[in-house]
Amino acid sequence: MRSIDRPPEQSSSIGMDFLLGGCAATCAGLFSNPFDVIKTRQQLQGELIDAASETQRNPYRSIFKSIESILKAEGISGLQKGLVSALAFQFTMNSIRLGIYQTAENYEWTRGSSKFGTLMYSIFWGGISGVVGATVACPLYMIKTQIQATSHGKYAVGFQHNHTGTMDALAGIYRTYGIKGLWRGYPGIVTRTAVGSSAQLATFSSFKDFFVQFEFFQQSVAFTAFAASMFSGFFCCVFMSPFDVIATRLFNQGVDANGRGLLYRSVWDCFSKTLRAEGLHGLYKGFVPNYWRIAPHTILNLTFWDQFKSWKDLYY
Repeated sequence: MRSIDRPPEQSSSIGMDFLLGGCAATCAGLFSNPFDVIKTRQQLQGELIDAASETQRNPYRSIFKSIESILKAEGISGLQKGLVSALAFQFTMNSIRLGIYQTAENYEWTRGSSKFGTLMYSIFWGGISGVVGATVACPLYMIKTQIQATSHGKYAVGFQHNHTGTMDALAGIYRTYGIKGLWRGYPGIVTRTAVGSSAQLATFSSFKDFFVQFEFFQQSVAFTAFAASMFSGFFCCVFMSPFDVIATRLFNQGVDANGRGLLYRSVWDCFSKTLRAEGLHGLYKGFVPNYWRIAPHTILNLTFWDQFKSWKDLYY
């Protein structure tokens, strides 16, 4: 992401930044969703069970075993479970997140008087943009998680909500629990997205600034974005994974008649119970598929985003 020499003046150009952020994330989501399904199943497998006490029933113990289990239980379509809600979430959240961050970059609010200052401002705006995006898109993330977790028989893990689709889930939750029910688990996704967005966007900007010093990368927006995204995806996964596990479990847990969670009361309650029962390993469940989701998604999302912006600059 680069700052521009001229101040942004056209409101249509700013609006286009929001639209391009959403479109880039949607394109990336088509490729990363199967790993998101696997990641969700692994994070819910053995929930609050001591690893030493777990039975050998472990249909999602690796990426390849997970793919095999999903194909057996649900066929090829199972690998794209929850795709509609996933893409709706990606478009809604990232159009806001990347749009706000790009606007901050356009006005040079992410630039400090030193490299460290620039990094801190980038982390701040990355976190703020992520929180705003997650706030608006929270219901879609909850529905995505619940649909992705749904299976049957020995392949079912976690609480099974059995929604028939995105609209059915949204309407059913609203009828039963009201508007508040659609934002149940909100603190989980805000924490997850603030940490992940800060790590992703700040490291992406920093690595881009590093790579453009070399002549090879100066010749191609796509290659620069691709290289920066590879490193950015790793740091994003390392910092975000524990909060991703917590968000998945908060959203997928069953609720009582009053809409209160049956297993967890809060982010801290989920964190402490998971740590006590499963150890640090429990907070990093699904790390490998999460990386294979985040890394290509980050690469595709931010590469698409930079490429779209370069095309936009031809017309604005």
